[in-house]
Amino acid sequence: YHPRQAREFLKIKLLQNFHVPLKQIKTNAVENTLLNRLKDLKEEISEKEKEYKFLEKMKSFLFEDDNIENVFQTKSFGPFDLFCMKVEHGEYAKITDYIKTLWKEAERLKLKCKKHEMVFYLNSAYNPKNTPMEIALISLSHLPGGSTKTKENFYFKRYPKTKVLAFEYNGPYEYLILVYQKLFSYLEQEKINLKSPGFDIYKKGPLNTKSKYDYQTTIGFPI
Repeated sequence: YHPRQAREFLKIKLLQNFHVPLKQIKTNAVENTLLNRLKDLKEEISEKEKEYKFLEKMKSFLFEDDNIENVFQTKSFGPFDLFCMKVEHGEYAKITDYIKTLWKEAERLKLKCKKHEMVFYLNSAYNPKNTPMEIALISLSHLPGGSTKTKENFYFKRYPKTKVLAFEYNGPYEYLILVYQKLFSYLEQEKINLKSPGFDIYKKGPLNTKSKYDYQTTIGFPI
């Protein structure tokens, strides 16, 4: 073999050590392939570090934190002008799809809205496959008059100024049910009655954030 061929062989073996499939390795693009793999590995490591920190916080919150009242903040929300979509038989796993549908209708109507979405759970019972919910956007302009035509299940409403117990949650949506169970247990223990349906405000989510560990959600309980 020519020394150049031996060097190419060693480069290919190196890339295979990085789990790069042989069919993706081109002898004239070894350097780019290696750099791209290093970039991917850096992103994977960063994501794993975020996951570890998140799980550490969840462990503390779910199993070690006995002073649950300290995680709540009493805040005032509203008044808001809302553009809403009613979902009679909603599924938790499809909330992002519902939000996309609502944004599409808002764009059709040329509405200016905040880049935060709200989800009102009209039934507090846990039912991931069949539950009524209201998806909403906060309008930045006055509610339109009666001449504005919306599709079925879309409507405008006014959300009054409301006092809430708020919890700031950072992390993936799949853990929200565990968070809700912990928070509801505190509400029941303290005999706190909700004045209206609880809600989520999605500040950062799959529509504008790459890592699910960077999602930011405000959970609100009107009191």
